[in-house]
Amino acid sequence: MSHVDMNKKITFILFILFSGFIKADLIKFQCVMAGVGDNWNIEPKVAFSLTLGVATKKAIQTLRKGNLEMDLLVSKNHYELGMYTDGSKSKDKFIPVLKLNKETLNVDYAKYMDLVEPITCLKL
Repeated sequence: MSHVDMNKKITFILFILFSGFIKADLIKFQCVMAGVGDNWNIEPKVAFSLTLGVATKKAIQTLRKGNLEMDLLVSKNHYELGMYTDGSKSKDKFIPVLKLNKETLNVDYAKYMDLVEPITCLKL
């Protein structure tokens, strides 16, 4: 076995070992609204998609009309998208616009949307 082949194998093994420790920076969701009422024949319609930058604390909500960039606050139970009222980035100065439940992946709160129909997000 040559020296070059040995280096390639060692590099590959190290890559495999350390790749398990790398944390994903982006989490992507596609959020859909269920069918209306008792009519289960209606396909769910895509309401919006979310891209959450956990490391950067930024989020992008993609709608049909365009993208909204917001701040991201990760709490115990929710991914909260919104805006900080000042530059301190303190939790008490955060105004949430959207709250995505981490466990159920349902939108529990939306400031500018009526949640008449449940909105469920699918992790991509």
